[in-house]
Amino acid sequence: MPKKRTAAVIRDKNGAGIELWSRGRKGASARPLFSPASPEAIAAMNRTLNHVPEVMVKVTGGGRDTGTAQAHLSYIDRHGKLDVHTDEGEVLNGKDVSQFIVEDWKLDISKSANAKTHNRQAPEPGAKDKNGRAVKDSRGKQAHNIVLSMPQGTPPQAVLAAAQAFARENFALNHRYAMVLHDPATDPRHEKTESGKNPHVHLVVKAVSETGERLYIRKDTLRLWREQFAHALREQGVQANATPSALRGKGKSSAKSNIHQHQERLEKWRTEGHGKENGRNGPVASTLQNSRYTSVLDEIYNGSKPDESRKEKMTATRANVVKDWLATATALREAGNNKDADRVLEFVKNLYPVKTDHQLLKEQVLADIDRLRAAEVASKPPVVDKPVQRGDDFSHER
Repeated sequence: MPKKRTAAVIRDKNGAGIELWSRGRKGASARPLFSPASPEAIAAMNRTLNHVPEVMVKVTGGGRDTGTAQAHLSYIDRHGKLDVHTDEGEVLNGKDVSQFIVEDWKLDISKSANAKTHNRQAPEPGAKDKNGRAVKDSRGKQAHNIVLSMPQGTPPQAVLAAAQAFARENFALNHRYAMVLHDPATDPRHEKTESGKNPHVHLVVKAVSETGERLYIRKDTLRLWREQFAHALREQGVQANATPSALRGKGKSSAKSNIHQHQERLEKWRTEGHGKENGRNGPVASTLQNSRYTSVLDEIYNGSKPDESRKEKMTATRANVVKDWLATATALREAGNNKDADRVLEFVKNLYPVKTDHQLLKEQVLADIDRLRAAEVASKPPVVDKPVQRGDDFSHER
């Protein structure tokens, strides 16, 4: 059975992956997030206080068969219009690149490395279990789809170079990989969605290594990958940070990427025209999104109380983070660094309020209701008083 492997860890004390801050502390006692005695830790703290752009690393899925893997490769290279950068340093271009990579990686052969999962059959479309829930595809992945992204305005070539360095560090001579850069200058579909305006790299990694090890991506793996990618960007001269969201005071929970993408598709469909005149159908409704809208509308119109457990958990996390930031300020003062201590206190004072996805959606719905009411009022013709004419009878019937 293949061994579990998550990721290569950079051991250079000045590189990515170093423990620069406290993570996931347990207990009521507060402790400094950054060590005043470590120049690397102070540099990381300053990046957070200065709101340096944060990197984004996420797994968007993965092919469980050769057809799905090839389809994704065709999608990211826009069916041969964009360059594909391989782990062997080649730059490939053309409609047949996706098929070439699938055959070169021998994906249909590599499935034997984990026969237990690959011998399973894909569930039928729309299949439900005995509890009425959708049946999940339990086949092992043949490839992982990863996105490495930076905010709009970051030099795209620097993002690509950093992604190449990141991939070499983690996968070279072990897992086969290929990547494609998406940026406004080259991607014909880059402006179609809001997230697409950010320069990003689509990285496809073969799930089973050349020695039969399977790559398992855990939460800690993604945290480490963010740090490594941010470090690689800084090596390219780009200011980048990879601080955990809670430490940055990110008070809202993150909307799931599939919901966010569905909202973008819906907005694109609305703004670019729809209906029978252009033969375009709207996006298929998202079940989870519909349930969230139902919950919000039920609260607005019926006064129902939403589940507050998520809010309570986020509030408790925020309280612990604030305690740790205050402990950081105290440690800085004790080290004679009053200037940074004052900056930390100012940072804490300006943290965003804690808001759940439900609260954010409620604010959006209320704003939409206000806009609709304002538009309705504006569309009504003004009432003009009719001038009184001689002979008009205003007497009431008796």
